[in-house]
Amino acid sequence: MTARIANVTFHAENPTELARFWSAVMGYPEPTGWPPEEVAALREAGLSDEDIAARAEAWDQDPSHQRFYFTRYSHERRQRNRMHIDITPFEDRRASREEVEAERDRLVALGASEEKMLTEPWGPFEEFAIMMRDPEGNEFCLQ
Repeated sequence: MTARIANVTFHAENPTELARFWSAVMGYPEPTGWPPEEVAALREAGLSDEDIAARAEAWDQDPSHQRFYFTRYSHERRQRNRMHIDITPFEDRRASREEVEAERDRLVALGASEEKMLTEPWGPFEEFAIMMRDPEGNEFCLQ
């Protein structure tokens, strides 16, 4: 048996809005909330509308695509995240610098912010990435 990543989970102040952002980034359909039968079961179990709204997902229901999960987190963050995700505009090839910059512009228009460009070589290989933050400040790299 081997493990696989079930979700990439984000603590969020506004799970629904962050799910909308990441759905747009990944090309997933805009989230429409939980299915009515799940909402009914959650309410029957005693959860309030606020409890239900404290979680959201960005996913296209394709098991081969990564699911992003968002849960409300109201505690003060004590330290920076020690991991982040890297994304790329293509799944079948490495993006050119111009393509990465164009994707950066699209993500900024969606609400991301650019932190800095990373251009240090790794041995003989050119390394080009852009460190960014989502609308709630979570770090990710675009390469």
